[in-house]
Amino acid sequence: MLVQGAGDLVTTDNTDFLTTDCTDFTDKAPSSAGNPSLSSVPSVVISSAPSELLVPAAGGLGDSAAAVSRARLEWLDFYRGLAVLVMIETHVSNTFLANAVWPTEWRGGLDYVNGLVAPAFLFIAGYAHGLGLRRKRAVRTHMGRRLIRLAGIAAIGYALHFPWTELLAARWTDAVRAGTRMDILPCLALSIAALILIERACGRWVKIGVAVMAVAVLIAAPRLADWSAATAPIVAMMNQSTGSLFPLLPWAAFVFAGFLMSELRPAFRDFGAPVAAALVAVAVLGRADLSPVSAAFFFERLAWILVLVPVCGWLSAKWPPKLVLFVGSESLAIYVAHLLLISLLVALGLAHLGWPATAALLAGVIAVSVAAAWGWRAVNVARADRARRAAHLPKSSAPAA
Repeated sequence: MLVQGAGDLVTTDNTDFLTTDCTDFTDKAPSSAGNPSLSSVPSVVISSAPSELLVPAAGGLGDSAAAVSRARLEWLDFYRGLAVLVMIETHVSNTFLANAVWPTEWRGGLDYVNGLVAPAFLFIAGYAHGLGLRRKRAVRTHMGRRLIRLAGIAAIGYALHFPWTELLAARWTDAVRAGTRMDILPCLALSIAALILIERACGRWVKIGVAVMAVAVLIAAPRLADWSAATAPIVAMMNQSTGSLFPLLPWAAFVFAGFLMSELRPAFRDFGAPVAAALVAVAVLGRADLSPVSAAFFFERLAWILVLVPVCGWLSAKWPPKLVLFVGSESLAIYVAHLLLISLLVALGLAHLGWPATAALLAGVIAVSVAAAWGWRAVNVARADRARRAAHLPKSSAPAA
């Protein structure tokens, strides 16, 4: 069995959140030679859409406006990149670090911080989707194509915990439960799919529709926490009773919140009011019940996520490291690569390491995962160039990675 998504080893949250950037644009991105973090790469399944997919083609905006747009988008890759790196730290430390060397006085604090990764991924995905919806000059794909892409992302998530052991042992019921439980990728894909359907149904009233759905999710989550009056796949989407780490209730609410915040710039003055509102909600609801299905759990983590938005906006403008931006732009490929690598190391019996060995292993897992994503991007660029040559189009000027 593969190691699950980020945070699944921390009972408070899982990551994934792969928060791949599921935007609704065509495969052709504007050229961005010389900037690996914003390169023009086909938006295939195992590849987060490059930030520049959200920017109109050259000539659509003035130079200053385009620069502002690109700066606004770069913080998304920065935020997501930091989340991916923390996710890898979560998985490596929880899987390989010996319990005996964990300092008990700060283990809980680290688990809490690690538990913010999954909500952050989901929030970023919703924000990116909402931002794409508002780029009216960008060329969109039709709804069917967008939903097919999301189905592919969900399929990757389910494949990462395919129930080989249960099937080989002919434990059919256990296989269905294990194979259909919701991880971060299926949760993200289904939540974005819900946004697409809400867009289609509500039209210009989409924000109201999304807000209503967010409230409905938060209300339903505690009431359906023990619900089991359906088949295992349906129950797995609704609650954690079958082993799901990230059922739609309440995790989809983070995607919806990101969508609703997508009109705000990543600045402290823009996000001050939403942070204050989230903290007021926590104060009113209290912290007595911080189970994952409680509204207090949602608003407390949302407050931290919102605080980090302007922080990442400021840091990305002052200090944009290419490694973090690359990790953020290729989050899905790195997510898959690091889980496969950790699963391999577990199968080889690696465990119960000390701090130095775990730190070295963490660096190695990051390096190998980044190299795999770099290679995957190079393959995508080469394939795109072949397709352009076949169609007698100009060669892509995007770097291989």
